[in-house]
Amino acid sequence: MTLSNENTVKVFLFLALVANIGLWFSARGVQAKWMNVPPAPEQRFASAYGLGDPQLSYRSVGIMIQNMGDSGGRTTSLDDYNYEELVKWFFLQDFLDPYSNYVPYLAAFYFGGVQDPQKFKPVLDYLVAVGSRVDGEKWRFLAHAVYLARFELEDQDLALRLAQKLAAVNNPKMPHWTRQMPAFIMNAQGKKEAAYALLLEMLKTDP
Repeated sequence: MTLSNENTVKVFLFLALVANIGLWFSARGVQAKWMNVPPAPEQRFASAYGLGDPQLSYRSVGIMIQNMGDSGGRTTSLDDYNYEELVKWFFLQDFLDPYSNYVPYLAAFYFGGVQDPQKFKPVLDYLVAVGSRVDGEKWRFLAHAVYLARFELEDQDLALRLAQKLAAVNNPKMPHWTRQMPAFIMNAQGKKEAAYALLLEMLKTDP
């Protein structure tokens, strides 16, 4: 290498270093901006997140949902999530794996902790869909939906409708209090005679 070529290389490396330092100073305060919950894809494209493997897709999307607003050096309040879009991701996950409890637990016990319960209301449909199944202990998610409607949303009519769905789940392993839930809510509403009649009928059919 001649002296002139060597000097050219040195000048080029120096300019590259200066440009790199200038870029760092100009961009060091820039962070990725969270655009809220992205739209969920159609079910036919769901497996693409795992290169065609539904289980890998389920796990990849589950981790994404869990950390969606808390990446890139930021922390996002649950109040800031778009729950209308979020529930579409929950149903997409249910399509990929209807047996896993991972996402239902996230929906009920993590996102269910939002400070403004009204924002969580769209997710109740998902908890009802999952909790109405007879396999395992999925009834727990429907029971949690009843709790959220009654004590967080303070919507006794909605809580009663959900409690009636819970009592109708055909799972013999459910504890007796799940069958009695509508009577509890009727009693809280002041419908004591209706609650008494319901419990009495239960005793006649299933002592």
